[in-house]
Amino acid sequence: MDGLNSKIWIDTGFIEKLRHLPDDIEKTAARALQKTNHWLRTVTQAELGYALQIDTKSALKTRFRSYKKGGMKTTLWVGIRNIGVHRLGTPTKKGKGVQVGTHFFDKAFIAPMNSSELLVFRRTGKSRKSLEMVMLDISSEAEEILGSYQSELNKKFEEFFNREFRLLQSAQ
Repeated sequence: MDGLNSKIWIDTGFIEKLRHLPDDIEKTAARALQKTNHWLRTVTQAELGYALQIDTKSALKTRFRSYKKGGMKTTLWVGIRNIGVHRLGTPTKKGKGVQVGTHFFDKAFIAPMNSSELLVFRRTGKSRKSLEMVMLDISSEAEEILGSYQSELNKKFEEFFNREFRLLQSAQ
């Protein structure tokens, strides 16, 4: 995967062979596509949380969004920019730094700074206003994890499609 705007495609070519069947096939494929999207979001979110040792509910909840584009199109947006370390857990002062979950940030301090949450900052210079929020880079891990599921994606889509197709046949 290259860059922040990477795309993963699902091969839906085998559905063309089923075009002579009723219009329900397209609805079945759309449902299978949504389920595949949900599956990809769930497994990548869980694996990224495990790799970074962070709670996926609080830290990554807003980083994964699914959009239904109608018909045979769905999008999974993954925000892979830096994440504020205050989202990893409750920050606590430890010695010469701050501990957040299992991560320790040297020469950092805790301050609310016009927020209801306790934020973690680090001084960048000697002046009073030279502060920066401590961030954790997740882009390389996220791209690696998303890329690792490319080969499984088409298999999962076919599995979901076959399951939905059997449900359609049993309902008729």
